[in-house]
Amino acid sequence: MSKRDDFTYRFAVGDPSGRQSGAWRAWVPDGKSDVYVAVRSIAGLMKISLHESGMCNASITKQAARHPSIVARLGASRHLDQWHRPVKTEGRVLSIPLRIRFLERELRERREAHSPQSEDFNWLAPPDADRAVDVLCIFTSSAEFTSKSPWRTPGSSLLAQKELPNGETFWIACQYYRPQRNLVQYFNRQKTSDLWPNSRVVMADIGPANVRILTDAASDHSVE
Repeated sequence: MSKRDDFTYRFAVGDPSGRQSGAWRAWVPDGKSDVYVAVRSIAGLMKISLHESGMCNASITKQAARHPSIVARLGASRHLDQWHRPVKTEGRVLSIPLRIRFLERELRERREAHSPQSEDFNWLAPPDADRAVDVLCIFTSSAEFTSKSPWRTPGSSLLAQKELPNGETFWIACQYYRPQRNLVQYFNRQKTSDLWPNSRVVMADIGPANVRILTDAASDHSVE
Protein backbone atom coordinates (compact mmCIF):
# COMPACT_ATOMS: atom_id res chain seq x y z
CA MET A 1 0.00 0.00 0.00
CA SER A 2 1.29 3.43 -0.89
CA LYS A 3 2.17 5.69 2.04
CA ARG A 4 -0.05 8.37 0.47
CA ASP A 5 -3.11 6.13 0.30
CA ASP A 6 -5.35 4.85 3.07
CA PHE A 7 -6.71 1.99 0.94
CA THR A 8 -5.53 0.32 -2.27
CA TYR A 9 -6.95 -2.68 -4.12
CA ARG A 10 -5.00 -3.94 -7.15
CA PHE A 11 -6.55 -6.54 -9.42
CA ALA A 12 -6.66 -8.20 -12.82
CA VAL A 13 -8.73 -10.99 -14.35
CA GLY A 14 -7.08 -14.14 -15.68
CA ASP A 15 -3.98 -16.26 -15.22
CA PRO A 16 -0.67 -14.69 -14.09
CA SER A 17 1.17 -16.85 -16.64
CA GLY A 18 -1.50 -16.94 -19.34
CA ARG A 19 -4.41 -14.94 -20.74
CA GLN A 20 -5.25 -11.90 -18.63
CA SER A 21 -6.77 -8.45 -18.55
CA GLY A 22 -5.05 -5.17 -17.89
CA ALA A 23 -3.97 -4.45 -14.31
CA TRP A 24 -6.36 -2.16 -12.41
CA ARG A 25 -6.18 -0.23 -9.16
CA ALA A 26 -8.78 1.39 -6.89
CA TRP A 27 -7.52 3.62 -4.10
CA VAL A 28 -8.57 6.10 -1.41
CA PRO A 29 -6.12 8.89 -0.43
CA ASP A 30 -5.32 9.11 3.26
CA GLY A 31 -7.99 11.02 5.18
CA LYS A 32 -10.25 11.43 2.13
CA SER A 33 -13.64 10.02 1.13
CA ASP A 34 -12.90 10.20 -2.60
CA VAL A 35 -12.23 6.98 -4.54
CA TYR A 36 -10.06 6.78 -7.66
CA VAL A 37 -9.85 4.00 -10.25
CA ALA A 38 -7.37 3.52 -13.10
CA VAL A 39 -5.95 0.87 -15.40
CA ARG A 40 -2.22 0.75 -14.76
CA SER A 41 -1.08 1.04 -18.38
CA ILE A 42 -2.58 4.53 -18.72
CA ALA A 43 -2.90 5.62 -15.06
CA GLY A 44 -0.61 8.56 -15.78
CA LEU A 45 -2.97 9.73 -18.51
CA MET A 46 -6.55 8.93 -17.43
CA LYS A 47 -8.38 8.00 -14.22
CA ILE A 48 -11.89 7.77 -12.81
CA SER A 49 -12.73 9.96 -9.80
CA LEU A 50 -15.70 9.04 -7.58
CA HIS A 51 -15.92 12.07 -5.32
CA GLU A 52 -17.47 12.43 -1.86
CA SER A 53 -19.73 15.14 -3.29
CA GLY A 54 -21.36 12.64 -5.67
CA MET A 55 -19.63 14.07 -8.75
CA CYS A 56 -17.95 11.36 -10.82
CA ASN A 57 -15.42 12.13 -13.54
CA ALA A 58 -13.51 10.23 -16.19
CA SER A 59 -10.69 12.66 -16.86
CA ILE A 60 -7.25 13.01 -18.33
CA THR A 61 -4.56 13.75 -15.76
CA LYS A 62 -2.52 16.93 -15.41
CA GLN A 63 0.34 14.98 -16.98
CA ALA A 64 -1.77 14.14 -20.05
CA ALA A 65 -2.98 17.75 -20.25
CA ARG A 66 0.60 18.75 -21.06
CA HIS A 67 0.37 16.85 -24.37
CA PRO A 68 -0.85 19.30 -27.05
CA SER A 69 -2.29 16.52 -29.22
CA ILE A 70 -4.54 15.27 -26.40
CA VAL A 71 -5.67 18.74 -25.38
CA ALA A 72 -6.49 19.59 -28.99
CA ARG A 73 -8.85 16.61 -29.24
CA LEU A 74 -10.64 17.33 -25.95
CA GLY A 75 -10.88 21.10 -26.12
CA ALA A 76 -10.80 23.17 -22.93
CA SER A 77 -12.08 20.44 -20.56
CA ARG A 78 -10.03 17.63 -19.07
CA HIS A 79 -13.19 15.54 -18.57
CA LEU A 80 -14.03 12.69 -20.93
CA ASP A 81 -17.29 12.05 -19.07
CA GLN A 82 -19.10 13.34 -15.97
CA TRP A 83 -22.02 11.92 -13.99
CA HIS A 84 -23.50 11.87 -10.47
CA ARG A 85 -24.15 9.23 -7.85
CA PRO A 86 -26.45 9.38 -4.81
CA VAL A 87 -24.58 10.47 -1.68
CA LYS A 88 -25.12 9.89 2.01
CA THR A 89 -28.47 11.22 3.22
CA GLU A 90 -30.93 10.33 5.95
CA GLY A 91 -31.93 6.69 5.64
CA ARG A 92 -30.28 4.00 3.53
CA VAL A 93 -28.49 4.72 0.29
CA LEU A 94 -26.73 2.25 -1.99
CA SER A 95 -25.20 3.35 -5.27
CA ILE A 96 -23.09 1.62 -7.90
CA PRO A 97 -21.58 4.42 -9.99
CA LEU A 98 -19.04 2.28 -11.84
CA ARG A 99 -18.72 -1.22 -13.29
CA ILE A 100 -15.58 -2.52 -15.00
CA ARG A 101 -16.42 -5.28 -17.48
CA PHE A 102 -14.07 -8.09 -18.50
CA LEU A 103 -15.17 -10.33 -21.37
CA GLU A 104 -13.54 -13.77 -21.60
CA ARG A 105 -12.77 -13.30 -25.28
CA GLU A 106 -10.89 -10.06 -24.55
CA LEU A 107 -8.31 -11.63 -22.22
CA ARG A 108 -4.90 -11.80 -23.88
CA GLU A 109 -1.66 -13.72 -23.55
CA ARG A 110 1.06 -12.24 -21.36
CA ARG A 111 4.62 -13.24 -20.75
CA GLU A 112 4.95 -14.22 -17.08
CA ALA A 113 7.67 -11.63 -16.53
CA HIS A 114 5.20 -8.90 -17.43
CA SER A 115 2.54 -9.96 -14.90
CA PRO A 116 2.16 -8.27 -11.51
CA GLN A 117 3.70 -10.45 -8.81
CA SER A 118 3.35 -8.41 -5.60
CA GLU A 119 1.69 -10.05 -2.60
CA ASP A 120 -1.07 -7.44 -2.48
CA PHE A 121 -2.11 -8.02 -6.10
CA ASN A 122 -5.41 -9.87 -6.54
CA TRP A 123 -6.05 -12.24 -9.44
CA LEU A 124 -9.73 -12.86 -10.22
CA ALA A 125 -10.60 -16.15 -11.87
CA PRO A 126 -11.21 -15.80 -15.61
CA PRO A 127 -14.83 -16.24 -16.70
CA ASP A 128 -15.79 -19.30 -18.71
CA ALA A 129 -15.93 -19.12 -22.50
CA ASP A 130 -18.58 -16.66 -23.78
CA ARG A 131 -19.01 -15.25 -20.28
CA ALA A 132 -17.88 -12.10 -18.49
CA VAL A 133 -17.10 -10.76 -15.04
CA ASP A 134 -17.91 -7.24 -13.84
CA VAL A 135 -16.03 -5.56 -10.99
CA LEU A 136 -18.40 -3.19 -9.20
CA CYS A 137 -17.60 -0.04 -7.23
CA ILE A 138 -20.32 0.35 -4.57
CA PHE A 139 -21.06 3.00 -1.94
CA THR A 140 -23.40 2.48 1.01
CA SER A 141 -24.50 4.86 3.78
CA SER A 142 -26.22 2.60 6.29
CA ALA A 143 -24.86 0.44 9.11
CA GLU A 144 -27.36 -2.20 8.02
CA PHE A 145 -25.73 -2.28 4.63
CA THR A 146 -22.17 -2.08 5.91
CA SER A 147 -22.63 -5.03 8.25
CA LYS A 148 -23.34 -7.34 5.33
CA SER A 149 -22.30 -7.79 1.72
CA PRO A 150 -24.44 -5.46 -0.42
CA TRP A 151 -24.18 -7.79 -3.44
CA ARG A 152 -25.76 -11.20 -3.02
CA THR A 153 -26.89 -12.21 -6.53
CA PRO A 154 -25.81 -15.62 -7.93
CA GLY A 155 -22.26 -15.57 -9.27
CA SER A 156 -21.29 -12.54 -7.16
CA SER A 157 -18.86 -12.08 -4.29
CA LEU A 158 -17.41 -9.33 -2.12
CA LEU A 159 -13.72 -8.54 -2.75
CA ALA A 160 -12.85 -5.62 -0.45
CA GLN A 161 -14.36 -2.82 1.60
CA LYS A 162 -13.27 0.46 3.17
CA GLU A 163 -15.09 2.63 5.70
CA LEU A 164 -14.68 6.25 4.63
CA PRO A 165 -14.26 9.29 6.92
CA ASN A 166 -17.62 10.73 5.81
CA GLY A 167 -19.52 7.70 7.15
CA GLU A 168 -20.01 5.93 3.83
CA THR A 169 -18.52 2.53 3.08
CA PHE A 170 -16.86 1.76 -0.23
CA TRP A 171 -17.12 -1.84 -1.47
CA ILE A 172 -15.56 -3.73 -4.37
CA ALA A 173 -17.50 -6.76 -5.58
CA CYS A 174 -17.52 -8.95 -8.67
CA GLN A 175 -20.26 -10.65 -10.66
CA TYR A 176 -19.83 -13.49 -13.18
CA TYR A 177 -22.53 -13.83 -15.83
CA ARG A 178 -23.31 -14.56 -19.48
CA PRO A 179 -23.54 -11.31 -21.49
CA GLN A 180 -26.60 -10.72 -23.57
CA ARG A 181 -26.04 -10.95 -27.30
CA ASN A 182 -26.80 -7.26 -27.80
CA LEU A 183 -23.99 -6.40 -25.35
CA VAL A 184 -21.47 -8.30 -27.48
CA GLN A 185 -22.80 -6.69 -30.64
CA TYR A 186 -22.58 -3.28 -28.98
CA PHE A 187 -19.01 -3.94 -27.92
CA ASN A 188 -18.06 -5.04 -31.45
CA ARG A 189 -19.10 -1.63 -32.77
CA GLN A 190 -16.76 0.27 -30.47
CA LYS A 191 -13.45 1.51 -31.80
CA THR A 192 -10.12 1.93 -30.10
CA SER A 193 -9.69 5.40 -28.67
CA ASP A 194 -7.10 7.20 -30.77
CA LEU A 195 -5.96 9.01 -27.62
CA TRP A 196 -4.39 5.75 -26.38
CA PRO A 197 -4.25 3.37 -29.37
CA ASN A 198 -2.39 0.67 -27.44
CA SER A 199 -4.82 0.52 -24.53
CA ARG A 200 -8.44 -0.11 -25.42
CA VAL A 201 -10.72 0.90 -22.58
CA VAL A 202 -14.23 1.31 -23.98
CA MET A 203 -16.11 3.95 -22.00
CA ALA A 204 -19.27 4.69 -23.97
CA ASP A 205 -21.73 2.36 -22.22
CA ILE A 206 -24.23 3.75 -19.69
CA GLY A 207 -26.20 1.22 -17.67
CA PRO A 208 -29.35 1.53 -15.52
CA ALA A 209 -29.41 4.26 -12.85
CA ASN A 210 -26.71 6.25 -14.66
CA VAL A 211 -24.01 3.61 -14.04
CA ARG A 212 -20.90 4.02 -16.18
CA ILE A 213 -19.52 0.78 -17.58
CA LEU A 214 -15.89 0.53 -18.68
CA THR A 215 -14.83 -2.45 -20.77
CA ASP A 216 -11.28 -3.78 -20.52
CA ALA A 217 -10.43 -4.80 -24.08
CA ALA A 218 -7.60 -6.66 -25.79
CA SER A 219 -4.46 -4.69 -26.58
CA ASP A 220 -0.70 -5.08 -26.86
CA HIS A 221 0.38 -3.02 -23.86
CA SER A 222 2.12 -4.53 -20.87
CA VAL A 223 0.43 -4.63 -17.46
CA GLU A 224 3.71 -3.69 -15.81
